[in-house]
Amino acid sequence: MTSKVFETSTNGDWAAMFFLLAIFLNFRRYIGSPKVAFINMWAVRIFCSLFFSFLVNACSEEPKPIPLLMVTVLLVIFLIESMRLWKLTNIFAKIDIPVFPRFRQCTEHFIWPMGKFFDQTRQLILAHKFNEKTLLKIGNDDCFVMYSPIFYGDNQHSRLQIIFDFLRNGCPILNCILTSFTKDGKAIITNNLQTVFASFYPQSWDVKRYPMASLEKLLKIHTSRIAKKKTIAIDDENSWETINGEQHQIELENCDAGLCEKLEENDNITLTSMGRYRLWCDMLNYRYFGRNF
Repeated sequence: MTSKVFETSTNGDWAAMFFLLAIFLNFRRYIGSPKVAFINMWAVRIFCSLFFSFLVNACSEEPKPIPLLMVTVLLVIFLIESMRLWKLTNIFAKIDIPVFPRFRQCTEHFIWPMGKFFDQTRQLILAHKFNEKTLLKIGNDDCFVMYSPIFYGDNQHSRLQIIFDFLRNGCPILNCILTSFTKDGKAIITNNLQTVFASFYPQSWDVKRYPMASLEKLLKIHTSRIAKKKTIAIDDENSWETINGEQHQIELENCDAGLCEKLEENDNITLTSMGRYRLWCDMLNYRYFGRNF
């Protein structure tokens, strides 16, 4: 009898320890690195599954294999989150938020987020001689807003767009988009968009997406991609009009592909059932495998 009580107590201690570790590892809101966020997500799920596995064995008269219990818990978590993301996808399709929002110039003062990761990113941009041209933003000030500083390379052959997504756990998500144009009219784009983007790009765009990549890695990849291309200087005047024009191209491409459609009553763009399904798959792909379409 004493032995069983001791085993149950020990299992309880282990369960409490892993539960505390799971909570401790949930520091995503303090760090902006996508790799840290991805590792943290899996660590929290693994520790939670371990916690519930020990809990089940502690409450059960006949112990069960820990690995089997962990896999079962992870599958249950995946199922619940899949249902939650599908519900969010359908809600997004119904609310009055543009699928491809337009940027507008921002005259208010914008302060970069605090933290080592964001400071290093800022210093990296300056070290590569990118000059800030303007500040844009999208969204409704009463609901949500995303700020987007626009930088141009020293030779004007590359444009760097930073998009801060402030909606997740109180920590900004830093999305980077590097763009260059060739003389034959092709757009060379390298980005690490972590904001879900389950859409098609125009055929004249050569887009490579690396959601887990840092800005430093993106710069290396983009430089190597355009090294043998004959690029042209980008006009930095009216950046917001240029970027909104590109958004419109993406919008037309996805309407033609059947992912979006225009509503007759108010001329807004909404997701079709195929678009919602693709968005849902993109959410799951990024969340669990760190990649997108």
